[in-house]
Amino acid sequence: MQRRWWLVLGVLVVAGLGLVGAQAARQGQGARTELAASRERLARASSSGAGTLADRLALVDEAAFHAERARVELSGGAARMVAVVPFLGRDVRVAQQVAVSAGETVQATREAVTALEPLQHRPPDAAVLGQASQALLGLHQVLERGHDRVERARPLLASRGARREFLAADEAASRAAFQAGQGLKLAARLWGPAGSARYFLAFQNPAELRGTGGLIGEYGILEAGPGGPQLGRVAPFSELDQRVRDGVALGPNLPQRYERFPVSSTFWAVNIPADLPTVGETMVRLYQQATGQRLDGVIAIDPLAVAEILRVAGPVTVGGVSIDADNVTDETLVHAYVRYERDVTARKAFLEEVAKQAMVAFRRALPSHPVELVNGLARAARGRHLQLFSTDADAERALVGIGIAGSTTAPSGGDYLMPVGVNTAGNKLDAFLQRNVRYQVRLLADGGARARIALTLRNGAPASGLPRYIIGPFDARFRSGENSQFQTIHVAGAYGLARATVDGRPAEVETQAELGGLSLSQSVDIQARQSVTLGFDLVRKDAVEVLSDNRIRYRLLLRPQATVHPDQVEVAVSPPPGWRFAGAPPGGQLAGATASWSGQLDQERSLTFELVPTT
Repeated sequence: MQRRWWLVLGVLVVAGLGLVGAQAARQGQGARTELAASRERLARASSSGAGTLADRLALVDEAAFHAERARVELSGGAARMVAVVPFLGRDVRVAQQVAVSAGETVQATREAVTALEPLQHRPPDAAVLGQASQALLGLHQVLERGHDRVERARPLLASRGARREFLAADEAASRAAFQAGQGLKLAARLWGPAGSARYFLAFQNPAELRGTGGLIGEYGILEAGPGGPQLGRVAPFSELDQRVRDGVALGPNLPQRYERFPVSSTFWAVNIPADLPTVGETMVRLYQQATGQRLDGVIAIDPLAVAEILRVAGPVTVGGVSIDADNVTDETLVHAYVRYERDVTARKAFLEEVAKQAMVAFRRALPSHPVELVNGLARAARGRHLQLFSTDADAERALVGIGIAGSTTAPSGGDYLMPVGVNTAGNKLDAFLQRNVRYQVRLLADGGARARIALTLRNGAPASGLPRYIIGPFDARFRSGENSQFQTIHVAGAYGLARATVDGRPAEVETQAELGGLSLSQSVDIQARQSVTLGFDLVRKDAVEVLSDNRIRYRLLLRPQATVHPDQVEVAVSPPPGWRFAGAPPGGQLAGATASWSGQLDQERSLTFELVPTT
């Protein structure tokens, strides 16, 4: 009889929990609807087309209302009862933490929207930029706290997907706030006493590739001023080469292969390494030796970044040619060499004037369209068409943190891939070069990986019909239309090279440790209208991370070189025995057992693949 009473009591308890659970589930769904409405209002308030400050703050108030309703929904009734249950209440506790974080984010967003509003209507100054920076960095801190709070709340089952969705969105928003805040903080330094900050402005020409983007054709000195940055005289880089004496010591971060290039004694070669922090430090020392003048850093920019300026500021006219966002790349990388084929002095003068007029256009548009300019330059920076180096250690750490420092340092964990080419033929054929990368990874049962890289270089240049300055040959070593490259693939330092090929035939390749990774380098010639495929077979240990909830994770960081045409990349990952993919990264797909991603490498991309046991 006693056993029967316990059985009846057990049935009643389970039934009661079922009823309470159903009500809690309804409350959870209602809270999720309210949080979605709050997020949508915040996104609209953060948009550049949201209207006046009053309009934006009204949207923020609506977001606050919905966030509070979500919090109230989850703090009473059945949801409150379930939340205190040690095991079964996990999902409700996760939702409660999300709601609390949403409320704090709304308040921090209000402060950021208010601080950014003056930039919409009047020229920036150091005070306004500083206040906006402080508000954005404050929003970043709030988002980071919310991320940590929700990450510590362990879900049971139902909220796993929603929790991952929140953490991904929160991480992206936090990163954007940090990048914008640090960017404005650095920009504020250019609104100060005249000459208080001086940056070497390097105009790179990616038609003749260098590691950081392209040959430095022209340069200028950008100085701070009370009304904003001022660009002084623009001149050809060759002028500086004539003033260099003995050069400077090769930086400690540069591996042995760079000794074949005069990277520490000539400006035309100084940016052959792909790591701008290393290049910038060398460039500053080289400039100070040549001129005796100090520099606070280096800004590298190319025509694709100039296009973003002109997209906002409108066209400029140089030498009777209208230069706009759509044609500035072709006009400066190809057409200028055709138009001034027999007059090198006139061509240099034309390119110098384009650089000057781009800065004039920037200053003209800045008072009325500061946010649009910042957004445009941010797009350019994502593709490394705009990169910055600072001699100030704290500022340089910030530049690395916001992703515009042009670093090639390998990540401390996960996989890594970055193709880098250097033109060794003295022509301008990289305007016609396209690269395709296929990266196939097979994860192993012991946690390691085998990887196969196939890098195809297609030379679309003609062998005739264009000036020799564009298609060559530079001298008797080369043919007309021939693209000669010193090609490097940067991968994770844990890899070892098993085999290298060129068009399927065994080939020699240089392997060297570099900035926490492994570099694979070789010279390759691609004739006009032809292609060459470089292959690399790699193997490593410890390719995956073991997570706490019976999952493993494989991560891959893809970094671009600042090329005229973005690389096309295909990634395919196969699981180890006994595992399957829980999903593909954004933009990716699952096909059978394989997870894949493909697209343009027009910005740094971090791909994450999570796997769960098959049984």
